[in-house]
Amino acid sequence: MKKNKFPACIAASIILSALSAGALEITAAAPVATAKGKAADFVFSSSVIVKNIAFEKGAVVMPVTEYKDRVYTDIRLLSKSLYEKLGACFSEKKCAYAGKAMTPKLSVLEVKPLKSKARVANVILAFDGDLSVTFGVIRKASGELWAAYPANFEVKDPALKDLIENKVKGAFNGASRSDKKAVGAAAVKK
Repeated sequence: MKKNKFPACIAASIILSALSAGALEITAAAPVATAKGKAADFVFSSSVIVKNIAFEKGAVVMPVTEYKDRVYTDIRLLSKSLYEKLGACFSEKKCAYAGKAMTPKLSVLEVKPLKSKARVANVILAFDGDLSVTFGVIRKASGELWAAYPANFEVKDPALKDLIENKVKGAFNGASRSDKKAVGAAAVKK
């Protein structure tokens, strides 16, 4: 017997439309020439900084984190519109947004429990549905949790830092109470 996937499709479209309600805007960038093309550190919505975004062979290349001979894609583009804004900045030098930048809306996309005693999970947050960032949930010896940022990601605004910290810890604690199952949009993909 076939399962009806229609309710899951409706839930997924509601989540995706909610995620895309806002939009990250490029508020600062200064592309420079590199051996492979161009690169820049981008400031989004006046407070979120993604370092080392490149433009190579006509395509936007997001930065990666290298650790112990492994490569992690901690920062990903979720929307075509942000990809196009980045491409325009590199090719046409249309970088700065003239309007008032809003604080990005955060949503939890997924919680991935880990077997490590220190880094107990990864939590993926979406910023305005345009950008996803994987944060590590680190447990100190005291039991306290804190969010570890990817190497190429920074936040200037203290209020947004607090919001990220609370979202990451809350998502992990919520997943812990529900037997460490993935939460958010990833749970809809069943």
